[in-house]
Amino acid sequence: MIKDRLRHLARIYMPVYQYESDGMKFIYAGYSPIKRCYYARLFINSNCEHTFLGRYWFFRIRRLFDSLNIDMIIAEISPNTITHFQNGDGYILPVWTAIRVNIDRPFCEIFSDRVTRMNYKNTMRCLRNHNLTYELLTDKETFNFFKNRFYYPYVNRRHGEEAFIEDLNIMWSESRNPLLMAIKEDGIAVGMLFLKKSGDLLYLMRLGLLDGNKEYLNHGVIGAMYYYGILEGQKMGCKSVDFGGTRPFLTDGLTKYKVGWGGEFEPDLSPTKEYLWFGVNERSSMAKAFLHCNPFMYVNKDFRLVKYEPENN
Repeated sequence: MIKDRLRHLARIYMPVYQYESDGMKFIYAGYSPIKRCYYARLFINSNCEHTFLGRYWFFRIRRLFDSLNIDMIIAEISPNTITHFQNGDGYILPVWTAIRVNIDRPFCEIFSDRVTRMNYKNTMRCLRNHNLTYELLTDKETFNFFKNRFYYPYVNRRHGEEAFIEDLNIMWSESRNPLLMAIKEDGIAVGMLFLKKSGDLLYLMRLGLLDGNKEYLNHGVIGAMYYYGILEGQKMGCKSVDFGGTRPFLTDGLTKYKVGWGGEFEPDLSPTKEYLWFGVNERSSMAKAFLHCNPFMYVNKDFRLVKYEPENN
């Protein structure tokens, strides 16, 4: 609790970094190297060198558009500063927002449209070609095996130095009925998924591949997790499956993949969640071009998720 308060207070006076590439100037204000690197790649398609501009008070961040001729800005915000950013130009972005699939309907309806039907067919082909099956497990020994051989290696290989390693022991101990789903290829566990049921909702919490081996991605192992997660959710009498959090930009690969399984964004968010301010220089042709190709989700003043659609702007 004290750590959270200190983090919020720190966002009143933040470090500011500038990135520049191919005519685009982007600023990130805040402390998270993971978020900073993600948005640098998204906006300028590069992890190029950046310039540290010093520390700025939050109310001075917006002024950088004019003083430095910036195209776009991302700034970390806190409950102490969110009203200031809500009352000005720009958009409030959730850092992560949940995507859920409605499974309280016939199985054929879940995969009825073109995109979900394609995901279903691709997954069925992988299940056949690689003989993918699954098993549910509940013992702590298997959970430790999951952490050490699946989750940690997968996160480290996927994110490298940007990896954020969570303490899954807390999640396990706080879950009333924790489950593990082992995806097996020819009888050998090559992927594992941590599940939690709460009421009529099944959460797909965390996943990993054996020793972080990305080859299993090509075998459809993660797709099998989502597919079997939907099947198990229906068996448990759940109404929805929570596919976990994703970034608010609809062009993000993970976001597109989860939406492609019939996932929908949870529209009602909490003021206590973590948010970013996304500022756009309205005079910048580079910023306009980016927005035209990259729709995203943002929150209004009632903390409801709204879609930014370029054609309406």
